[in-house]
Formats: sequence, C-alpha cells, structure tokens
Amino acid sequence: MDLCVLLKDFAHRQGVRLSPDWSATVENGFDSQYLASMNELFSLLGWQTPIIITGKPRVSDFPFLVYDSSIGWAIAEQWIDDKLRVSVADQQHLLDWRSELTQIWPVFPEQVSALRFTNARQVFWSCINKRKRMMVEAVIATVVLSFLSLVTSLYSMQVYDRVVPHSGFATLWVLTGGVAIGLVIDLILRTTRSMMVDRETAHIDAEVSEYFFSRMQDVRLDARPKSIGTMAAQLRGLDQIRQTMTSTTLLVLADLPFALFFVAIIASLGGAVALVPLIVFLFSICLSFFFARLIREKASLSQSTAYSKNGLLVESLDAAETIKANLGGWFMLKKWVHLVEENNSHDMSVRRWSVLATSVFGFLQQVAYIGMVAWGAYKISQGEMTMGGLIACTIIGGRVNGTLITSLPGLIVQWSYTRSSLDSLDEILELPSDHPHDRQLLRIKKINPHLKIENAKFVYPGTRAGLDIPSLELRPGERVGLIGPVGSGKSSLLRMLAGLYAPVEGYVFFDGMDVRHISEDDVRRDVGYLPQEYRLVQGSLRENLMLGLPHQSDDKLMEYAEKTGLAQVIKTHPKGLDLPLTEGGQGLSGGQRALVGLTRLLLAKPRLVLLDEPTANLDQETELRVLNAIVQNLTPESTLVFVTHRMQLLGIFTRLVVMGQGRILLDGPTKEVVERLQSKSSQVVNARQSATVPTVAE
Repeated sequence: MDLCVLLKDFAHRQGVRLSPDWSATVENGFDSQYLASMNELFSLLGWQTPIIITGKPRVSDFPFLVYDSSIGWAIAEQWIDDKLRVSVADQQHLLDWRSELTQIWPVFPEQVSALRFTNARQVFWSCINKRKRMMVEAVIATVVLSFLSLVTSLYSMQVYDRVVPHSGFATLWVLTGGVAIGLVIDLILRTTRSMMVDRETAHIDAEVSEYFFSRMQDVRLDARPKSIGTMAAQLRGLDQIRQTMTSTTLLVLADLPFALFFVAIIASLGGAVALVPLIVFLFSICLSFFFARLIREKASLSQSTAYSKNGLLVESLDAAETIKANLGGWFMLKKWVHLVEENNSHDMSVRRWSVLATSVFGFLQQVAYIGMVAWGAYKISQGEMTMGGLIACTIIGGRVNGTLITSLPGLIVQWSYTRSSLDSLDEILELPSDHPHDRQLLRIKKINPHLKIENAKFVYPGTRAGLDIPSLELRPGERVGLIGPVGSGKSSLLRMLAGLYAPVEGYVFFDGMDVRHISEDDVRRDVGYLPQEYRLVQGSLRENLMLGLPHQSDDKLMEYAEKTGLAQVIKTHPKGLDLPLTEGGQGLSGGQRALVGLTRLLLAKPRLVLLDEPTANLDQETELRVLNAIVQNLTPESTLVFVTHRMQLLGIFTRLVVMGQGRILLDGPTKEVVERLQSKSSQVVNARQSATVPTVAE
C-alpha cells in the first residue's frame, strides 16, 4: 500500500489536519519496504523521525503503524486474543505478533490551531514554558552578573583604603588584573545572554504569531468583527507583548531580588547608611504601582483609538475607488483627523505621567545618593567608616536605585500597553470558532450531498432581520435555482448551506448529520462555494488556482482553464500561470477574477456546488461556456444550488426556490414555479389597471 495513503488514513483517524499539498514533495507511488525508507519518507516530508515501539505493544500504544513482510505496512488497531487486528485499505487482517515486526508512531507536524487557550497570557506562557531551560540559564547568568557588578565597587574601596594611603602599587596591579578578568567575564556573559534571549524570543514570536493567525482564520464568518482593519491591528500588539513578557521582564524580575542583597552589602560596609537606599527603593516600588494605575486607563484608550485608526486606514485604502468617485475624501479625512486628535490626547496623558514618573524616580535616585554621602561623611568623621567604604556604598547604591529604578517608568508604560493588547487578543480568542475545542468533530471520507434544513433561523449581530427557514430539503442530483429580490436572504441561505454561517436556532443536516459536527476540512472538500465577489490573495495566478487543493499538474490546470476561458489570460501574459497578483486580485478584471474562482471550483470537483451569481461579471458568450463547463463537470449525484437574477438561465434548473424577506415563498419544479410567478404578475398588473379605470359614479 502507498505509504502516503496509509499516513493520510492514520492522520484522519487521529483527527490530525494535514495541509492539502502535504505529500506534494513525495513522488507518486512512493512505497517503503523497510524502516530506512520510512525515515526517508519522513525526511522528504520534513517531519520528525518516527518513534519506534520496542517489545510487545501495550493497550495505550494503539493505534500505530506496523510492517509485516506478507502484507506490508498497516495500521494496528487493537489486540484480538494474541493477534493484532490491522487495517490495510479498509480491509481487516489478523496478524501474529512477533518480535521481528517493525512498529512505529508517526510524529505529525504540530497543529497550532489544535491548541486551545482561554486567554492570550496562556499562549505566551505556554511558549515560554517550553524554553524553561533557556530562561533558567538566563536567570543564572543574571545572578552571576549581579555578583560581578560588585567587583568595581570593592575594587574602588580597596584602592582608596589600601593602595592610595600606602602607595601599594603591587597590590594595585593585582587588583586591577582581577577586575579586568571580571570585566571580560561580564562582557562575555552579557553578550551571550542577550544573543540567547533574542534567539529564543524570535522563536516565541513565530509560534505565537502562528497561533493567533491560525485562530483568527478559524473565527466563524458570521462572528467576525465588523472592522477587519481593527482586528488586524489587534494582532500587531503581539510584538509588544512578546518583548514585555520575555527579555525585558525577565531581566528586571531577575534583578529585583538582588536589590535587597545589595542593601545587605551596603549594611556590611556602612551600617545604618543602608537605610537610605532601602527606604528609597521601597518608596519607589510603591510609587510604581501608583503610576501604573494612573497610566493603565489612558494606555487602554490610546490603544483602542489606535486600532480604530488602523481600521479606518485599511477601509479607506480598500474603498479608494468608491471614495474618489463619490467625493468622500473630506468625509474620510474628517474621521481620520478626529481619531488622530483623540489618539494624541490619550497618548499625551500617558507621556505626561511617564515623564512625571521618570522625573520623580530620577529625583529619588539623587536623594538616595546625597543621603548616603551625607550620612557617610558623619560615619567617616566618627571613624565608623572608611573613605573607600563610602565610595563602594555609593556605587552599590547606584545598582539599587539606579538601573532598577530608572527602568521602572518605561516598564510601567510598556506593561500598560501590553495589558491592553492582551485584553484585545482575549477578545479574538472568545470569538466562536469553526473548530470547537469541546468536542471531536466527525471525520468523513465522503459527504453525500443530501441537505436538509429544519427550523433554522439566522440573524446578523446587531440586527433583527435574517433567515427563517422552517423546512428545506435538497436531494442528490437536483439542480436548484435560487431567486428573489435584493436583500431577500439568498446569499445568507447559501452561506448557511455551505456551513460558513451557523444557525442561531435549528439545524442544517448533511446526509442526516448536523454540519456543525463535521470537520471543516471534510465540508470544504466536498462543498464548493463561490460568492458574488470572488477575492484573490496576493501571490501568483497558479497559487490562487491551487489554493487549498492537492497538487495538480500544469496540464490539468490548463485543461480546466480552457473550459472556462481563463486559458486566454494565461496564454497572453508573459508570465503565464505565474502572473503576479496583489491583494484582492488587483491586476485582473472582475470577470477574470470570477473565471479564476470558477476554474478552481472545477478543479476541486465538489459534490455540492453552491454558486452566488458567479457569472454576473461575464459577457454572454463566456457565461454560456462557463455554465456548460459547470454542468458537464457535475456527476449525476452532485447537487447544484445557483443564485441568479437572470431569468434566461432558469432552463438549466429542475427546481426553483423563490425567497423574500428571509423566507421561502415558493418551492417546486421550475415550470410550475415560473407559471405561478407569471400568474401573480398578471394579477398585479390587472389590479393596477382596474384601479386607474373611472367608475360610473365618477
């Protein structure tokens, strides 16, 4: 059996989501006979080496992959008496267990979307927790550096107390040599620590960004925030959070306990003089909490308006054509200036308190220095302290109320913005997901396109209007046309049938199963949905055609491009399939973008096809060609639902559904529904004509 097929089956059973082109790097038909070849396969895929199971498998070891010379590779499912029940291509076999059997666990790539966290803090701490060893090493380096920082102060004390009074230059050279060695060690440790923390911080940033981007993509379409720009801005706070929760915080927290240690050293050198830096240090810590409370609210407001600014910027760039065509520039500019002024107002408050905090802490640092010098002078005059001891105390005091205290204002502001960013990310994590973590979704190899809606209601957030569908059933092989006036709910119904929108009440069944219980990967594989405006992503034309699909040859791409008419675009462009596209598909016309979507739909070969006016931007000749290609691509069991306003297309449908105000008004065979619509139209015309005929009384 092909190992790629076997691994896909094993991943399916384990609920692991593999990318559509996960096996594209492996030659077709790759089949291994030995573990060395299996390792080669995993190496080609870029996966970790599989784990070997030694000895007789335990119950907890199942399922796993096993190799036997008689049947090849298979999936071991359980014990049946003293035999292994194994599965090969959905066929069951009983295999005598022998110590010669090769037994392994595949190690699939970690799926970040499968991880579940209740808040953003857990995401960061989870990544940091994986690197506990690095953090411990960084803290140990910080401890050593704190001890080394005493070298210069003790050096100064010895020079002033022993070398200068007695001209002990031999002692001076020995002390200087020792200090030089300490400084070199300090330099090496600081550089190593910084490089180590920066490297791991970059890895943390990559993992966290991957998780939140994946989580953002998993958000249900009907639950997405109204402003996409604001949502995108929320993710930009990741850099600030990552920096705050890793290097900066780590080093400050590691240094804080040494403040008391340094106070103890000062006490051993100057006695009661240590009370000065101790009191100032404790007072500074209390002040830091006070300033943090004042800054936090303004930082949150500043962050909120910054998100709104970003949302307005994205909106204005995306809708530039509409804004220019309708003289909307002044309107957008007014909103932008208002947000800038509001944001600057909040930022000024934050900066004002930050500057005040910096000034106050700087003042306290000077007070601590002057207090130690003044008190030390009395101690020297009374013979209780030496000049070198006082100098050493002031240097060590600078470590207590210098580096630590001066870093507090910046850390307070940084933490305030970080808290706001964390709260914003928490809002994203609270949004409903297409992959709920409280249940294991069904993995179905083939979805039968038999749909049924029962008492389904859907309402957009913040509105009352929506869908109310008591009953609707679509059977395999039906060709259904969906018509109705603008705003009647046709597109919403199509999205609900596609599983993109979840009904707030009622059910949507796929072959008797609630669509919310089926894995999204399986739904997207067998359900093809094309919206009114098909948007492309930045990349090449080839990448857009292959989006979410297994590997396809260029011959296959061109075959389907010929059917839709997209081949003409490919052939006439110098780069062909590598034609570059910008965001939204800029570089192609609206009709050409529709052809890209239709070509990809034909390549996917879905069993349920849901089309929302896909040919609205096409000329009549191209439209006929595309419709013929769609119909010919359908199998007898495929189901087609087609939203249209063009009455000349009704001939391709076997059934017609008429919608109005979110409800189904008419449903039946196309001919009968058309006759009823024409009858109603005639009655309305006659009624209007009767209303204009003068009566006898007149």
